[in-house]
Amino acid sequence: MRCVRRVVKKIFDLLEVHLAVLIFLVLIFSVVIQVFSRYVLNQPLPRLFELSIYSFVWTIYLGAALAKRYRRHIRFDVLYRKFPRKVQLIIDIGFDLLTNAVLLILLIPSIQYTAWNYRIKSSTLRIPWTYLLVCFPIFVGLILIHNSVWIYTYIRELLGKKISVKEVPPWQ
Repeated sequence: MRCVRRVVKKIFDLLEVHLAVLIFLVLIFSVVIQVFSRYVLNQPLPRLFELSIYSFVWTIYLGAALAKRYRRHIRFDVLYRKFPRKVQLIIDIGFDLLTNAVLLILLIPSIQYTAWNYRIKSSTLRIPWTYLLVCFPIFVGLILIHNSVWIYTYIRELLGKKISVKEVPPWQ
């Protein structure tokens, strides 16, 4: 069981941490080169502009999935903190179930739309839009998995079962 857990963790790390960092580096370098090219050489590079937009979108979606994995999204929890722990768990379960229901409704249409966009090419890079849009179905899948893990954890805690040691975020 531990071996499976480690393999799954490595897969999630590969997608949410390593791939996101790589794409973020592409974003940073493309923006720096764009600024240099536009303001020093007076020669804008539309391909890098498009690349920076798409890498930004990919970074946002992968980063949001990573934030959900560690429950690090910004929350308005002034009232939430005043509730007893069992009420907090019920609220968390309810919101995660609602989120999963909405995302399950979106999953199939988003996959179909992403596949349909294969014939449309981006304006300057000429990349099929499928490669640019596939980040959303990946995001939905990751959020569904992370929400389900958190729901399972909340239910175990609600039932008084021992909670295993929580995973430490890579930035700590």
